[in-house]
Amino acid sequence: MFRVRVQVSGKLLNNSRINQEGANLTLPEGARVRDLLTAVGVFDDEVRHVIVNGRRGRLDQSLRRNDKVELRG
Repeated sequence: MFRVRVQVSGKLLNNSRINQEGANLTLPEGARVRDLLTAVGVFDDEVRHVIVNGRRGRLDQSLRRNDKVELRG
């Protein structure tokens, strides 16, 4: 298990379990961005951009301990 920091913006503020301040989430080893979406209650087609550690990310990208993920909708 490891922790990541998640921020959401745009329409995802209304559609996810994450508020404007963001949240720290614990995920299982091997988790990908798509697994994170499930954890925060967001569907793939609601996400316009994924940013991981300040760089453009992908839904199938593996996450690591202490990653900072921004989901824009």
